[in-house]
Amino acid sequence: MSNGKVKNLADALSVVQPGIRLMLGEFVGSGQPAKSIEWIADHKIDQLTLIVCTPGYRDHFLMGRLFEEGLVEELISSHVATSSGSSDAYLAGKMKVRQLFPMGTWAEKVRAGGMGLGGVLIPVGVGILDQPGLFPDLDQPKQRVSVGGKDYFIEEALTSDVSIIRGWRADPLGNVEFRHTGTLNQCDIAMAGKYTIAEVNEIVPVGTIPPDRVGCPGIFVDTVVQGYSLSEQDDLYRKNWQRLGILAAEEGAAP
Repeated sequence: MSNGKVKNLADALSVVQPGIRLMLGEFVGSGQPAKSIEWIADHKIDQLTLIVCTPGYRDHFLMGRLFEEGLVEELISSHVATSSGSSDAYLAGKMKVRQLFPMGTWAEKVRAGGMGLGGVLIPVGVGILDQPGLFPDLDQPKQRVSVGGKDYFIEEALTSDVSIIRGWRADPLGNVEFRHTGTLNQCDIAMAGKYTIAEVNEIVPVGTIPPDRVGCPGIFVDTVVQGYSLSEQDDLYRKNWQRLGILAAEEGAAP
């Protein structure tokens, strides 16, 4: 099997430098590119502008480390408090959040970035999200336009210097297959990145993934890296849920 776009983790993530705009695939903690996030945290890559649907889930787990260790300078998201690390950083003034977006608005901004659009017209929140003083760190008031007698926000597209998505399987050409909640927004995030890394549970030969199961075509992926296997990933999450008390500890397991 030709290596194609496959690289080792360190070589692939050499493009993740301090101060970049980094977009990560995830949804309330699910679908995170775990090994990539651990590498970024271990190497203290800081001053990041992090673009994510939500800032992970709960304490000191994967993305939560980026906030707890002060690596995120600005967050562009639909939420700031799905993890205590992100909310603590925000409330302590250690991380900038210029504004928060309804989840659908955030997703459309990313999709627009992936499609090469300048932005989208969004009616959600008009008259609410533009209230004076609501987002004091905005450089200028939210832009509005009237079309057909209805008011819309002009929401600029979101793009990144580097996007990292998480898939189930990929081939050396970069075609990625997703499963379950790991599908959400991942292809749009890949398309919105100037450079896109796909971290996957399994790398398979070209032709293994049926064409109708390709969730992100290889044209949008620059590099493929081997992440945790599916069983390793499940164990990683299981241990975290047990640590948080969401799942009962397995009988005979070490505390």
